[in-house]
Amino acid sequence: MDLNIRGLGKSFGGNIALHPTDLRIRQGKFTTLLGPSGCGKTTLLRLIAGLERPDTGSISFGEEILYNSAREVPPHRRGFGMVFQDFALWPHMTVFENVAFGLRATGRKNGIQGRVMEALDKVKLSGMEGRYPHQLSGGQQQRVAFARAVATQPKLVLFDEPLSALDAVLRDELRLEMMYLVREMGLTALYVTHDQIEAMSMSDEVIVMQSGQVLQKGAPEQIYNLPEHPFVARFIGKSNWLADGRSMFRPEHIRFEPDGQEAMSYAAIVRQVSYVGDRYEIRLQTDEVDELWLAYYPERLSEGTEVTLYVPWQCIHRIRHISEA
Repeated sequence: MDLNIRGLGKSFGGNIALHPTDLRIRQGKFTTLLGPSGCGKTTLLRLIAGLERPDTGSISFGEEILYNSAREVPPHRRGFGMVFQDFALWPHMTVFENVAFGLRATGRKNGIQGRVMEALDKVKLSGMEGRYPHQLSGGQQQRVAFARAVATQPKLVLFDEPLSALDAVLRDELRLEMMYLVREMGLTALYVTHDQIEAMSMSDEVIVMQSGQVLQKGAPEQIYNLPEHPFVARFIGKSNWLADGRSMFRPEHIRFEPDGQEAMSYAAIVRQVSYVGDRYEIRLQTDEVDELWLAYYPERLSEGTEVTLYVPWQCIHRIRHISEA
């Protein structure tokens, strides 16, 4: 069953947090809400979870109405799991009891022991069921939170920036783990993040938001290669812009030698060089625009070097919507 949102809107104190929005979250897919702080993505997630009440619109899961003007299903009856940024574990409860809490909240009385142990085994925490949250690392606490969310066999799992409190190395490790578990368990996931690497690497579908509006929805490759809005082009990856203000290309599309493709050529001067491990990031000044272009090069170039840049025609993408939200 798909999650369907129709005309969902929310304001706080006269400020619009979410403009009326239509969305469909497809069953069995990993969908990510991506955007900067304050764009409305967490508000949308909380409305779906039932933690906030919409001002307008409806939410349904398959044929079941979860919210409209005549009906409102409380959060614990929606059948969703949720993983929070701050883990939200009960400090006085053991790992076992934290995971069992969600099962008991749904009224389940039988089979709790087996369900909890199965969930802990999935997240590699077998043998730690008797520990308390303060005895666990941040990564282990997040695994407990994930186990609690999936132990109820939810129809949908909601993730509210679950990795942002972790250090970079652990974040990468858990990102891969979480993505694997969601797919292995056949879950439907809706994931909120401001991190484009998380969104692009984990998702079947990405929904880019800004200022309470959905700007674009599509597969990661579509969002990156065919942005429909200037904000999307700038927020996802790096972009170089032409003088018309609506045509752009990615840094990896710049060639420093002609390669037989039909291409635009530009005279440029190397202004900045940064070593980033597997390549050099080169900032280039051209007569085309005032802002520096970014390119990648396998060797260090000296600042002040004059070069000719070649950009294949097929790599130049023209944005349809030129107004910034």
